Amino acid sequence: MQTILLKRHSMRALLTIHLIGMAVFLGGRFADFVVERKTGGSDLQMLAFGRDLTNSIGRGLMLPGFLTMLVTGIVMTILRYGKRPPAWVWIKVALNATAFFVVSPLVAPALAAARTWAHWSAEHGQLAPQFVQSAAQASFYGAIVFSLFLLNVPVAVWKPVFSLRKPATTRSEIGPPLRPGWLRPSAAIPSTAHNPGLVGAIESTSSDKETQ
Repeated sequence: MQTILLKRHSMRALLTIHLIGMAVFLGGRFADFVVERKTGGSDLQMLAFGRDLTNSIGRGLMLPGFLTMLVTGIVMTILRYGKRPPAWVWIKVALNATAFFVVSPLVAPALAAARTWAHWSAEHGQLAPQFVQSAAQASFYGAIVFSLFLLNVPVAVWKPVFSLRKPATTRSEIGPPLRPGWLRPSAAIPSTAHNPGLVGAIESTSSDKETQ
């Protein structure tokens, strides 16, 4: 009983932390979008400041929020399903692994390059051509990461569709239980092998019928 209560409280705590990480990640993505829109068309000093701010948002909000969701999601899956989770869990794992291990390493260098060229532009008083290319790459890879994150939502909502577990057989499909006597005919029909009195009664009955 204590183990069940401990598991239930752990799941609630992990779910709360998971939702907090999701809120931090989404809030950081929204703040990053607002900063880029507000500083992208301003002067070069504001452009450099905006790149510093987006870098801080990415490292201080979005990355910790994403890692929090990833870790808590794995732990909740292990606690709930054990070593054999359903298929939809593996789909979510594949999406998050692709976002974290494949696309994210491409985002960080592009963001660093855009920040470097933004400061170069502010120091030299002209927009560096490399800044536009680096900023476009960072936005493209960041959009892929965000799209992979959003794909987790329909997978979680439609998880019964992706489940490959065989449904449990109900009692009505098996049929009513058999009576004990049905499986033991000797209990329903008495045997005459070890009952001489029963044999004599049967023989006397047969002789009476023949006399009549």
